[in-house]
Amino acid sequence: MTALGNAALRQLALKVLAQHTGPAAGAEALAAAAHRAYDDLARVSAPLIGQVGVDALTGRALHLAQREYPWLIHTREPEQAEGPFAQVIVCLARQDPGVATEAAGAVFATFTGLLVTFIGEPLTVRLLRQAWPDAFSDASTAES
Repeated sequence: MTALGNAALRQLALKVLAQHTGPAAGAEALAAAAHRAYDDLARVSAPLIGQVGVDALTGRALHLAQREYPWLIHTREPEQAEGPFAQVIVCLARQDPGVATEAAGAVFATFTGLLVTFIGEPLTVRLLRQAWPDAFSDASTAES
């Protein structure tokens, strides 16, 4: 990765989460914002890598982020069958908003970092611009 290092990806993710959360700063609002941000990212990624690819990258990103945030995956809820990110939403909603924000940022940064590795930075940036256009409204954000 050149322009999009892990720190830049995390900053981008935190910016997207802040935009999606708005003035509501609770954990439930953050979980809902993470869900919307993930849906936007999955929507633009799936045509290129397939839903199986999105699920695989999500699972890997969660596995890697779990090293820093071991509470991210709660395995006792079998009804969470809507995909690997659905269980993250439940876990985020149960955390302190600050911790939940940092964890969600880590998951998104890891997911997008894996996407860069898989499809390259130029195509990833294009997908990120489609998924989160408001996050690219100024020149200081992860330009390539």
